[in-house]
Amino acid sequence: MTPPLRQLTRQTLVYGAGNVLTRLVTFLLLPLFTNVLTPGEYGLATLLYVFLGFMNIVYHYGLDTAFMRYYNEADGPDAQRSLFSTALWLSLGTSCVLSFLILSGSSGLSSLLLGGGQYTHLFKLAAGILLLDAISHVPFALLRLEGRATLFVSIKLMNVITTLGMNIYLVVMKGMGLDGIFLSVAAASAVTTFSVLSATAGSLQFAFNSSSVSSLLKFGLPFLPAGLASIAMESIDRYILASLTDAATVGIYTAGYKLGIFMLLITTAFQYAWQPFFLKAGNNPESKTLFARVFSYFMVIALFVWTVITLFISEIVRLNVAGVSLIGPAFVEAQSIVPIILMAYVFQGAYLNFLPGIYFEEKTKYIAVITGLSAAVNIGVNFALIPIYGIAGAAYATLAGHGTMAVTTYFTSKKLFPVLYDWFKLLRTVTAVVIALGTAHFFDYTLLGRIAGASAFTGALFMLKVITPGEVSKIISVFQPPSKDTN
Repeated sequence: MTPPLRQLTRQTLVYGAGNVLTRLVTFLLLPLFTNVLTPGEYGLATLLYVFLGFMNIVYHYGLDTAFMRYYNEADGPDAQRSLFSTALWLSLGTSCVLSFLILSGSSGLSSLLLGGGQYTHLFKLAAGILLLDAISHVPFALLRLEGRATLFVSIKLMNVITTLGMNIYLVVMKGMGLDGIFLSVAAASAVTTFSVLSATAGSLQFAFNSSSVSSLLKFGLPFLPAGLASIAMESIDRYILASLTDAATVGIYTAGYKLGIFMLLITTAFQYAWQPFFLKAGNNPESKTLFARVFSYFMVIALFVWTVITLFISEIVRLNVAGVSLIGPAFVEAQSIVPIILMAYVFQGAYLNFLPGIYFEEKTKYIAVITGLSAAVNIGVNFALIPIYGIAGAAYATLAGHGTMAVTTYFTSKKLFPVLYDWFKLLRTVTAVVIALGTAHFFDYTLLGRIAGASAFTGALFMLKVITPGEVSKIISVFQPPSKDTN
């Protein structure tokens, strides 16, 4: 394995371990919420979480991405500190304005989004949460750029511990319901923001470079509509479900969507390591070969995880610890959508692989168009399929949106930075998936049949020469310390 690939893999593993820990809170809160809250209460919490997700995009408007884009081009440490400071002060100023607007309109937002003015106080709390989260975006980007993955992960872990502990205390022990959920979020955001600011304080100056602001906004603002379209594709189905069905259906759907964490862990860890990696690799012929190999490895891993989880989802859902099931009895219907959501995240990972050309040519406006189109497809399929198939229709809409994003990004990036991906290897990998599912079907999806299916997938990878024993040895070598230069 080449040194760049070794570095990417190591960084992905570190971020992956941290992401497992941070996303673990989502996984642990699932049995907590689905065994304590009703589907209707969980549905209302979900709708407020969706609001936070949309507003998070507005609050940071691609600023962290723009900061990462220009940081390595800054002329020396002083210029880098100036850029960091400018980006952070800019983020603080715009976030204060936005939080003031939410505070002013909290009553109207409560009636519009949650169906009643009794939740006004939650939107006031949301204004504070969003302000804290926005302040932390640029410092977290600096940790990634400086390769301080362990510190990055440690701070995220503190967020997990705080969120989980506060939810157990406020929601379970005190029975505070929705209030307890979002007070827990606020506490975790405060701990996280204080920690990351402390970690990056040495780079902060009382400086504000107006010329840097122009560059940051020019590169970052196109990510705003793109980000809104992306979060719409991830979350707008909750509001459509609420309008076409009820809050309880939203709660059940969200429980199934949360089980997509198994693939989300992989794509998020990859994204954290991939973006700084390909920016550092740069626009050159050698990078194209490297990126093609990364795509092949990613798809093999992603489809392996999809196959295993799809085969054993019923056992996963029935997990029971100390009398508490992974999801409450009222939410069991949610397992039917898990394979669809998992596949949507596979396409999300493919989309991430296809981004370098757009970044290298600074054509971020294309991302806005691509994600806007993908969101439109998602919304259209939601309205078409939810009345017919319910939560499955919403899941297929998510898959359609992510599929559209991956395909259109590939063809766009191909014109800017053509990479010769090994599509035949991908076809052989998909064939291994078909063999695995066919084997399980042959044995009527019994437990032994599904175990045989998972084993058949691994065997097919070697039989079809998707991977070789030599490649396995190289991957294992990633876990070994690099050899020292003896020259």
